[in-house]
Amino acid sequence: MAEFLSQDEIDALLNIAEEGEADLDEVAVGSSVPKEKSYTIYDFKKPNTITADQQKAFEALHEKMVRTIVTDLSSMMRKIVDVQVASIEQMTYGEFILSIPPITSLNTLSMKPLEGRLVIECNPGISHKIIAELLGNGPSYTSSSSDKELTDIELEILDHFYRLIITNMKDTWEEVATLNFKIETRDTNANAIQVISNHEIVLLVVIEITIDDEIGNLSLCYPIAYIEPLLNKIVAKLLGSGGNKKQSKKQDLNTLLSGAKMEVEAVIAETMIPILNLLNLKKGDVVLFNKNATSASANVYVNKKEKFASIAGISNNRKAVQIQTNLDHEKMETLEKLRILREEREEAIRLQHEKIAKLLETKDEFI
Repeated sequence: MAEFLSQDEIDALLNIAEEGEADLDEVAVGSSVPKEKSYTIYDFKKPNTITADQQKAFEALHEKMVRTIVTDLSSMMRKIVDVQVASIEQMTYGEFILSIPPITSLNTLSMKPLEGRLVIECNPGISHKIIAELLGNGPSYTSSSSDKELTDIELEILDHFYRLIITNMKDTWEEVATLNFKIETRDTNANAIQVISNHEIVLLVVIEITIDDEIGNLSLCYPIAYIEPLLNKIVAKLLGSGGNKKQSKKQDLNTLLSGAKMEVEAVIAETMIPILNLLNLKKGDVVLFNKNATSASANVYVNKKEKFASIAGISNNRKAVQIQTNLDHEKMETLEKLRILREEREEAIRLQHEKIAKLLETKDEFI
């Protein structure tokens, strides 16, 4: 079967024909050569085990977490700290071990009631800086000190940082499920930590931390096999409510506005008099209003704006008004403008028809 030309190819042929720079037959032959088909590289050794929505929701969850971490960490360091999610990737556990320094700070966390453990790693690029700041010698810290292995005392000091991260993790995950994160093991050798086999898939969350001029990464390694039951819950909580966003926003607005105080006035009658007459009013003078004294109708004003038509009366021995209709003046003004536009359009059409009729009559006279 012959291959049809695309619209781009047709446009190109027409442009060349108009310019006269090439023979159409040669161009047609060239354009009939099949294009190279696009394809996507797929590695069957490490397939994508989570959907795009799950990864998007997982990222949103940790974006929310770093917003609380940056506040708590800045308070702990007593200086401005920048924290942001650098990347979230799927990889094998073996690739994660190869991606971190051989000598670093690692903790394994249990996440009851879920089975298994996750790994949290703070690389030397920032862990030594955090320890120096907590000890009070941050200004004298040098990057060369990051090459040495952490001592037991330094690991105990860094433990305050890890507990801050774990607290924020627990609070963030609380929106999805109640997880009790607890430090199980602590080590400085990456090869000594083995929570799953090297070929199993993990979700690696890399959080970039900047303190002064020092930048380092905090890595959270989640084995997918253990957190898989929660992935759909994360989507439902963070993405699944998209259809109810307007309703949720309306409820939030109602909550915020419910405590606002507004001035409400019921006006039974009103009139207009000259200022001079008002200044000269005295006892016994009579002021005429715009309605009969027996009329119970009243207009209700909210913050000086007329909003409702009502009937005045008494309820439980107290003066009251019963709302009858909503006086939407803006809506009425809009409808009035639309009515005027419609009348103007109809008048223009009528004048146009009259002109056409006159032209036809003139034509008949000449004939």
